[in-house]
Amino acid sequence: MSAQESQADLDEDQLLREKETANAEVRAIMRKLEDDYPGITEGMATALGVGVGGAGSLAALSALGVSGLSAAGITSGLATAGALVGGGMVAGIGVLAAPIALLGVAGYAVAKRYKNAQLAAALGQAIAKLHAILERLLANAEYFKEEIAGIKVAIDILANKKTS
Repeated sequence: MSAQESQADLDEDQLLREKETANAEVRAIMRKLEDDYPGITEGMATALGVGVGGAGSLAALSALGVSGLSAAGITSGLATAGALVGGGMVAGIGVLAAPIALLGVAGYAVAKRYKNAQLAAALGQAIAKLHAILERLLANAEYFKEEIAGIKVAIDILANKKTS
């Protein structure tokens, strides 16, 4: 007797247990995707990049002119930084702010790329698990019409997320 024939012979209690199990598995898959991929990763990477850039800029400001962060040290540091691009103290602010902005954007971009790769892999696994549940339920398709329709919708939604 094949696995499909033995599944087709399930009694009402076994069908009900299979229905509950399939629903719980689908909910667990969707909850795990939602829990594992919120938006905090990019924010933390951006903050880290900005912090590193800020520390570097502060160190450069302190070292470029008169040593230290006194009024004389800050003004001479800004003037020296501005002179790098042919300007004065105001241009120096831009020169010293650039690493902060660049490292913040770079941190965000790296985190977003990494997260997207992880999300694509997780979506692929979720879709594969949903297909396995779907195949299991198709053995008794008439009884599991609603669950099969719901799983197909979930697969479509996840497949659309994976391609976008």
